This record gives sequence, structure tokens and C-alpha cells, in this order.
Amino acid sequence: MHKTAARSRLIGPLPTRGIWNAVDLTRAQFLFILALSVALFVFLEGPLWRHAHEGHLVRIGLSYAVIPVAVTAALSFNRRLRLVTIVAASTVIALAKLVLTALLLVIIGLAQA
Repeated sequence: MHKTAARSRLIGPLPTRGIWNAVDLTRAQFLFILALSVALFVFLEGPLWRHAHEGHLVRIGLSYAVIPVAVTAALSFNRRLRLVTIVAASTVIALAKLVLTALLLVIIGLAQA
């Protein structure tokens, strides 16, 4: 069985069009920037689950700061670099990251209670 076919059967087909198209990013670029930002939040200054009840200023700041830098690089690569697109793409990714990290903190908090 082909690897892609097996993955599609397990998680369903991944959409090829989405919010990333509206902000001139590819799906891979959008998901990579989101994953990078979430990974920084989770692992910067040690794993989040070991520091869930501590302050997160550096963790939050750097995980959001990487978003416009990575978006600018991706849009420049795509030859779609415009200020409005940088702001729109950064905002969409930041909102998605906010939801994901808030859910993650809730899950970690419940698991440690």
C-alpha cells in the first residue's frame, strides 16, 4: 500500500485549499510556521508540562515573535511580499497558535490536577 494512501485512510485527506491560500502561503508553509511557533512555546525554557504553573513571558514572546519573521521569509520566497499580507498571515497564524496553546495548557493543567 502506498504511504500516502495509508495516511489518507487513517486521518482522511488533507485539504489542499484553505485559509493559507487567502494569505498567499502554501499549506506546508502555513503548517510549518504554526508548528514552529507552537514547538517554541512548548519547549522553550524546558518542556511546558514541567513548568505549566510558572510564568511564560519569554515562552509566549518568542513563540509569537517568530511568526512575522517566518511569514515574511515565506512570502518573500513566494514573491508575494506585501505589508498587508504579512499582517494578515501573521494574525491568522497567531490566532491559530493561541487556540492550540490555550487548549494544550488546559489539557496539561487538567492532567496535573
